[in-house]
Amino acid sequence: MKWSIGVVLSSVILLFSGLVQAREVSIMTVDWPPYYAQKLEDNGPIASVTREAFKAKGHTIKIQFVPWKRALEEVKQGRADMVLGAYDTEDRRRLYIYSDKTYELKDLVIGLASNGVTSFSTLEDLKGYTFGVTRGYAYSKEFEEAAYLSREVVSTDVLNLRKLFANRIQFIVMNTATFKGNLKLIAEKDRKEYVFLSPPLSVNGLHNIFSRKVKDSPQLVEDFNAGLKEIKENGVYDGIIEKFGL
Repeated sequence: MKWSIGVVLSSVILLFSGLVQAREVSIMTVDWPPYYAQKLEDNGPIASVTREAFKAKGHTIKIQFVPWKRALEEVKQGRADMVLGAYDTEDRRRLYIYSDKTYELKDLVIGLASNGVTSFSTLEDLKGYTFGVTRGYAYSKEFEEAAYLSREVVSTDVLNLRKLFANRIQFIVMNTATFKGNLKLIAEKDRKEYVFLSPPLSVNGLHNIFSRKVKDSPQLVEDFNAGLKEIKENGVYDGIIEKFGL
């Protein structure tokens, strides 16, 4: 009888410990349709995946949409737990703890059809043209290190797209879905014929990145990865991706 009571008490203590460890995870990110944005249903597919993965392990989330550089800085300083949806870079690996990959996408070079450029062998083929880039974003290592390329930096993807259609820059770098999402924000009269250059510039995984200054970040990452694995196995993940048409 004493042994049975001890087992019961141990189980209650473990259950209680698990409950007090579950908490609200504070998340910061930028509007980046169609993957995540404040006005998307459920804040978009990557936000939905993240919410369900945490939910599987008892956590809730609260997302705040802010400029990208602010999101990175706030999480780096430990004023929020996590940045939603970041590319993998060596520099960021030193500053944040990375989750497993939540999604994979291809970045493409996009230009106006009137430029007459539809492909490239190396980035040096595009020397002499001006690229629009978004402040705080990570691009492929090859692109980042191509000092011979001319770049103009703006604060949002849609500004780059407007500059492209105004022929103030010749190329931008985006994945197809993000490009099409931003295209919807531009009136048809202001659009021009565009082309996706081949080959893709890079193939990137999306990850959630956690603050190294938050004490329980290692446990949050472990819980998220376990929850992500669970929702991939039980079909919830595929259901979300299908729902949003990715």
